[in-house]
Amino acid sequence: MAKAKKQPDALEYRLVITPSFDEREQKYKTLVQLETTKLFANFRYELSVKEERAARQIRYTVLGLKAPQLSLPAVGHAQFSRLYEDLKGIYEVSVQGLDGAVNTFSIRIRPDRVELLKKPPRTFIQLAIGSEGRSTN
Repeated sequence: MAKAKKQPDALEYRLVITPSFDEREQKYKTLVQLETTKLFANFRYELSVKEERAARQIRYTVLGLKAPQLSLPAVGHAQFSRLYEDLKGIYEVSVQGLDGAVNTFSIRIRPDRVELLKKPPRTFIQLAIGSEGRSTN
């Protein structure tokens, strides 16, 4: 009897961490976006996320989807977005999916650049980080 090949883990979310320069305030901030990899055809849902910060740790727990504020039809990924003013140094960023699985990334945040220091061996998240104006995997 032949063994069935295991399917590779599907990426459920995309986590984008990148610097963003605020022209009005003339300072760098850090943009964090968490979105589903699944594209929704009827509405652009919001991703409901519980955010927790403690010292050098940021944890996002995905709670589900929320209906959009405006019920206009649109195609897109469900998304959560946060702009931070005070991130600098090394942080552990964790994302907990709906199934309870957790991925933790170690990153270094500088005013104009974000660097990946360590990622989990198995992940359900596509991580995109980079310098201001561009992102890398």
